[in-house]
Amino acid sequence: MGELVALPKSGDVFEDVRGHDRTMRVTCHPQHGTVVVSLWVDKICRASFQLPEADLPRLRSALDGMAVAEAEAEAITEGIPLPLPEQEAS
Repeated sequence: MGELVALPKSGDVFEDVRGHDRTMRVTCHPQHGTVVVSLWVDKICRASFQLPEADLPRLRSALDGMAVAEAEAEAITEGIPLPLPEQEAS
């Protein structure tokens, strides 16, 4: 088992939709150049992933893309016309 460290000041905890005993913690560890995503059940860490800081922009882009896709799907479902993509400047 890996080293257990206190939750840093930089991070957040998210509750799982299946219950409050399941959480995902996201913490920044600049001394190691990582962002750690860990999955918890009650007070037990069940899994963790150490994302290199260099991959953060790609993760943000993926999450932003999911939010855009969700908004577009919702608009289509509700019959709301989507805005046309902006034309690139010539």
